[in-house]
Amino acid sequence: MSEACRVLVVDDDPMVREAYRMFLSRHQDHVVVGEARNGREAVEAYDQLLPDVVLMDLQMPEMSGVDATREICRRHPEACVVALTTFGTQEYIVSALRAGASGYLMKDCGGAALLSGIQQAVAGDMPLAPGVRRELVTDLIAGHIRGPVDSETTNSLAPREKELLVWLGQGMTNAQIATKMFISEGSVKQYLSHIGDKLGLKSRTQILVRAIQLGLIDPSLMTTTSNR
Repeated sequence: MSEACRVLVVDDDPMVREAYRMFLSRHQDHVVVGEARNGREAVEAYDQLLPDVVLMDLQMPEMSGVDATREICRRHPEACVVALTTFGTQEYIVSALRAGASGYLMKDCGGAALLSGIQQAVAGDMPLAPGVRRELVTDLIAGHIRGPVDSETTNSLAPREKELLVWLGQGMTNAQIATKMFISEGSVKQYLSHIGDKLGLKSRTQILVRAIQLGLIDPSLMTTTSNR
């Protein structure tokens, strides 16, 4: 039997934290190892607990969820932080993803979607609430996320790495990319790691955004892709 996924729940509402704890306690493959009331506590708790995934509220006192996500990812580049919020505007979505969030879910997503999102994030995929991918792409096209086109960086990517980015841009999971490229999921993760090293990035989301900026992903394909 595999080890349970260790979850850190971050929310300023104690009733919300308790609800997540009770829900996850009914699933033996998930365990809440800690809670935090604000971003500052979240950073400290992550340092101590090193959970597999963080469920991060965004609007909190003392330190916001976005700032906490940024600090956690700075200290722990391998961190898996999923924004879990009631806010679905471009400002919040882009801020969270740019801070390094591995996914973005709404609090009313339902239990099955929450469990699926946790599993996707831990597996290296990027769970996004319905509509979030379109919001992100719209913001990219509008120019709110900017970055210079570096031909040297683009040329440093191998053909197979560029192929992987195309599938990534279409919202495919690691398993789906592996099937398309006739490789293992482990190889997909290795490719992503190598791409991240070349681009100087850590998270899947940051790689996705940078690939769009470099013209390696066609944003128009992303807008028609269903979320997984």
